[in-house]
Amino acid sequence: MKTDYIKDCLKDIILLSDTPVEECHIERGINFLCPPPKSPVKGTVFAGTLSEWKMLCEMHLVYSTCSYLICTDGEHYAFEAPKNRIYNLFVINSSVKTVLNKLTNLLVSRTALSDTQQYKLYHDFWHSIMDGSLDSRETVIEYMQQFPYQMHAHIACIVITYDLSELDSLQMREIDIVLKNFFKETNLFFYNSEWIILFSQSKDTSVDLDLPYDEFSLLLEQYQLSAGISYACQLPEQFRTLYLTASASVQLGKSLKLKPYIKKIYTYHQFNPYYVIHLCSQKFTEIYNTKNIVYLAHPDVVRLYYYDLENKGNLLDVLFAYLSCGQNLSSASKMLYMHRNTVLNKLNKIEEFLNHKPFTEKDHFLMLLSCMIIKYQCIENDLTKFFPL
Repeated sequence: MKTDYIKDCLKDIILLSDTPVEECHIERGINFLCPPPKSPVKGTVFAGTLSEWKMLCEMHLVYSTCSYLICTDGEHYAFEAPKNRIYNLFVINSSVKTVLNKLTNLLVSRTALSDTQQYKLYHDFWHSIMDGSLDSRETVIEYMQQFPYQMHAHIACIVITYDLSELDSLQMREIDIVLKNFFKETNLFFYNSEWIILFSQSKDTSVDLDLPYDEFSLLLEQYQLSAGISYACQLPEQFRTLYLTASASVQLGKSLKLKPYIKKIYTYHQFNPYYVIHLCSQKFTEIYNTKNIVYLAHPDVVRLYYYDLENKGNLLDVLFAYLSCGQNLSSASKMLYMHRNTVLNKLNKIEEFLNHKPFTEKDHFLMLLSCMIIKYQCIENDLTKFFPL
């Protein structure tokens, strides 16, 4: 965007403007001066307070080709711009919040037409995907050819929800800009209170997408968001399934209070077994006319659950952690934040209570699955309704 647009937008509050750089890219988002930036790309726009600007100058962290919006908020300061510098400097008699609001409105007004056209394209596509009217591979591919960005062979769905009860229009716009800056040349849009990212990549993958997960996690944490990520496949007509599995991963992870492997990122790879249990539960309820699915679990696991309930214990949690870690005592201790000997003692207590060892190789998978069934059942229904103590 031309620098003159910023001048015009802020003309009623600008005290000083010196703009040797013609272009600035506020459409990529507006960065804060603090924490200090590290080698920003050309055209980056920064906004911050007078004290933050002084700190940057002292640390020699003012970069060429960028734009700096210094908000004095009524505080006086004599500005002496260095000679032969190549960055834009705006001194503004206002607060940072006011400046951000004005620039956000500028972005909205300048991109409204383009956004409206793209939104309708995405909205129509997604509506047809979700209601099942767009289920032919040829038709889906033909539709996707209209997207602004090319879709590659391996596709996945990323669903982003916000943790707050609601967002105002400025917050939504800021998040939208940040996501589009992070997922460059990726088709994404806002639909029914969540962001849908039609992620695609050229190379095949079994689990991990071609994403900087740690950076993505930090972004989600900063804006109080959560993301669900599906598996990748080569069948674009299955976008509805990819969406449902990604969305369910977030819902199940939060309901089960299970920490995702990477903070704020709930992958279907991690929550796949719980989703399978969820689908089985729905069918079980339909066939047997009861929501009590504990009969699908191994009796020993059910016994341990009620023993814990009666004695306010955690033997089932210990068993679950031990089995989840491949019966590795040290790993289970770390997962449970317990001393190794404490875990060992509890495993012995489990064996003593059941009168046999439930950790045999042949029963490992069944016992682990049963623990998951009980954990799922606990969030869906109070088990004491079915078996009162």
